[in-house]
Amino acid sequence: MYFNSVYIVFGLVPFTLAGYSLKDDYSPDRFLDMFSFDTFDDPTHGYANFVDQSTARTKGLIESDKRTVTLRADSTNVASGRGRDSLRLTSKAKYNHGLIVVDLAHMPGNACG
Repeated sequence: MYFNSVYIVFGLVPFTLAGYSLKDDYSPDRFLDMFSFDTFDDPTHGYANFVDQSTARTKGLIESDKRTVTLRADSTNVASGRGRDSLRLTSKAKYNHGLIVVDLAHMPGNACG
């Protein structure tokens, strides 16, 4: 999954008054700082080993620069133990409502493997 940019925009007044303003900017150069990397057991009981940010970067599961963010699951190693090394990110920010604009260069289809 590649993110070119993600912007969180919140309506401070009704949409009919064109009242949106930028609340948070999830640009690629700061995207990863906006999330916590969860490392707990998979709550859906899947075969996934959620790894922290340092491990993810070392194993090539995340990449980022000023233009793009790449997030991926391990697809080269044989899974063992808790399962395949994977990412589970949780936003550090909380939102009740808003408009989220995402520019995706690639989004995998609905398939496992």
